[in-house]
Amino acid sequence: MSKSIYYVCLVLGVSLIILSEFQETPFLILQISGLGLLMLALYQLSKGIEDRPTKDSYIENEEEE
Repeated sequence: MSKSIYYVCLVLGVSLIILSEFQETPFLILQISGLGLLMLALYQLSKGIEDRPTKDSYIENEEEE
């Protein structure tokens, strides 16, 4: 799946959670589904972040000594 679908899920999940908070009688199903969409989107987007290589700030060269 493309990242744009996950961004749509992220926005939809956040909007479902926020909209259900402003209702007089919030629906638990809307809150749970919004939270599920939010977690799915965050998980899938975080899988796309590659591990950064370790950056050695101090490298000794034999030529420098």
